[in-house]
Amino acid sequence: MKSYLSEDLVKQVFFYSDEKRPDPLLADEVDILQFAQKLEAVLRPLITAEEHKRCVTIVAHMNREVANKLQRQYP
Repeated sequence: MKSYLSEDLVKQVFFYSDEKRPDPLLADEVDILQFAQKLEAVLRPLITAEEHKRCVTIVAHMNREVANKLQRQYP
């Protein structure tokens, strides 16, 4: 499975995450690359399901029969 989060992108996001919050959750000795990979693995199926649902909705406006078949072809 191709990762969309390159090491450089993860580092950029990490270093831009410096906003002060009133209730921070801070962790020592966390591998940010591993955390990003695990986060992506958990979120990917959720994002894929939302994209599929959106595609079905778009196709339904054009062709209801094709949309029904697409809906059964879950990723």
